[in-house]
Amino acid sequence: MSHLQWHDYGYFPYERELAKREVRALLGVEYCEASDTTVRLPSPIDATAARRLTYFSKVIGAGGAADTTQALLESAVRSGRSRQATRYSVHGLHEYKGKFNPQIAKAILNIFGVGAGSRVLDPFCGSGTTLVECTQLGAVGVGTDMNPLAVLLANAKLTCLATPVSVLREDFDRLSARLVRLRNPGLAKPETERDEYLRSWFEHGQLAWIEAVRLAIEVACPDRKNVFLAIASNLLRDYSDQDPNDLRIRRRSSPLPDIGFREAFESATARYLDRIEAAQHVLGVGDTTSRAIVSNARSIDGNAAGYPFDAVITSPPYATALPYIDTQRLSLVWLNLCAPSGIGPLDARLIGSREMKTKERRGLTEELHANALELPVAQLRFCHELEAAVGSTDGFRRKAVPTLIYRYMAQMRDTFASVRKVVRNDAPYALIVGHNHTVLSGVRRDVDTPSHLAALAESVGWTIEEAIPLQTYHRFGLHAVNAVGAETLVILRNR
Repeated sequence: MSHLQWHDYGYFPYERELAKREVRALLGVEYCEASDTTVRLPSPIDATAARRLTYFSKVIGAGGAADTTQALLESAVRSGRSRQATRYSVHGLHEYKGKFNPQIAKAILNIFGVGAGSRVLDPFCGSGTTLVECTQLGAVGVGTDMNPLAVLLANAKLTCLATPVSVLREDFDRLSARLVRLRNPGLAKPETERDEYLRSWFEHGQLAWIEAVRLAIEVACPDRKNVFLAIASNLLRDYSDQDPNDLRIRRRSSPLPDIGFREAFESATARYLDRIEAAQHVLGVGDTTSRAIVSNARSIDGNAAGYPFDAVITSPPYATALPYIDTQRLSLVWLNLCAPSGIGPLDARLIGSREMKTKERRGLTEELHANALELPVAQLRFCHELEAAVGSTDGFRRKAVPTLIYRYMAQMRDTFASVRKVVRNDAPYALIVGHNHTVLSGVRRDVDTPSHLAALAESVGWTIEEAIPLQTYHRFGLHAVNAVGAETLVILRNR
């Protein structure tokens, strides 16, 4: 008789459900509740497979107890706290609003039977949560995203998994030796749009140090510079004149940190390398095949991505939700990923963007009335209902909601068609989809995004298998009025 021990933190009901499905998929059995802390398994099990489980901390059998891989990874960052850790391994590299919960990603991979040699696609990979979990299971994860910062962060995390921590420490030693020789770095006369923009958001002395750190990284760590640049980028808002507690771009009223940027960077790097070392102690050094690419999910290049894929997992954007690019503009500009004048156009290209000019709204309104984008009847009707609900007192952004959602639905329909072309027959597709709402004429209008996306997927050939409600965490702590507190796991199948 074998037992599995729960972690010592509280669980959401959906996590218990995913735990059951993981046991069924990996071990081929159903468990029975034995106590508040353990479950009983009806027959001898494969202990190696059991250690892959996400929501259990120990596998207990005749030979004794063994920690699961998940328990070992989380224990390195939990510091004795009885709460689920989501920044274990390389996940804590950089703040990223709306970041996918890594435990959910891993559980779904296990439920789908993903293992060594499997190929998994994430068409909205963000900062790479799915790709990291794939790599840690021995699978190949390929992600696409239109946001170049997201792709840089995802690939930096994968680099950390695939590079012995001793090599990263050698890089850091060279970098630290270079930084310690700096005394009072100067700042050259502004020559570019980038230079002018950064001067508008950083005090002169702060920016001099920030730029000195960037240059030192590029000289000392050319092969793995994006790892160290990502760590530095994560500190930028704290040292800028932007309010670090506001998603939007507003001037701060709070004081800057007492510790200097160089010292903060070195401290953050040391902590992160310790986490990588702890993860590699558990997992070893990973594969380098996983990767993220800057690409539009509406037109995935199968040859570039390396199709066919065995499974798809993603947390897609939803209409009029998070201002990703606005939040990240300092990093995008500082890292030379986007010129200041390109921020708006980049934001407008993202699926679910709220950016829309008056002329574009008029054109989309005409397309909505003619259904030029050929949405299914139910989704078209919903857009018309929103349009009818717009009142004279609603501002420009609220008046744009019906056309924004019409555009979003057409774009998501196109992504479902694009993804279907690069997956194997019978491949599963899991989407973690947030529910959201808008207010028109003073009345709240709920947007059942999971149901709409499932219908759009079905319209281009996917089969809807099920939808599992996830009463979850808030996906970001700022602007909580807009936060997603309820999500749905939608499972599709390519049949």
